[in-house]
Amino acid sequence: MKKRKIMNKIGLAAILMTLSLSMLTGCGNRSDRTSDEVPTQENVDTAGMVHLNSVDEVSAFMDEVYGGVAEDLLPMEVMTTELDLGDTDMISYHTGLTDLDGIAGIYLSESMMTSTAYSAVYIRTTDDADAEAIRQQLMDNINPSKWVCVTAEQQYAVLVGNDIFFVMGYQDTASTVLEKAIAAAEARNMKVSDKLEKANPI
Repeated sequence: MKKRKIMNKIGLAAILMTLSLSMLTGCGNRSDRTSDEVPTQENVDTAGMVHLNSVDEVSAFMDEVYGGVAEDLLPMEVMTTELDLGDTDMISYHTGLTDLDGIAGIYLSESMMTSTAYSAVYIRTTDDADAEAIRQQLMDNINPSKWVCVTAEQQYAVLVGNDIFFVMGYQDTASTVLEKAIAAAEARNMKVSDKLEKANPI
């Protein structure tokens, strides 16, 4: 009987040791997994935002942009409005775009008071849009002299997530607004592309 008790204790110790080794081995395997294989919150966050999802989000984005720009660099009474995608003449006048495939919304930010050479455009795209191609069409086709009596000196466009931010105006104004737009996008964890830029004769 005594012998059996000793054997039971030895057997129990062996089982516990086996379980401990299995757990340690499992932990070792777990730590060898790459960050891509382990779906942590940190990995989800680094994927970033791809689109702004509504006119309210675009409005908040633009308010944040303008909040960081000195008043003397901006024209008076700048307002951001959503353009009607059904009004192709208006879209063409303000953006130069004629093909709206892949576009979910266009938002125009300009002065409501004067004919000032300043315009910012935010374009929300669809998930399957070719944002690079839309950005290039915007840069190539927008009219920097649409106000007739004045011309935007400089224009820039970047991809923010899979959306597009464009601005044109005097050099100091356009470059500062672009800088603040990039900061606002990065604050939303949106990936920002390289910039396209173009100088216009005035």
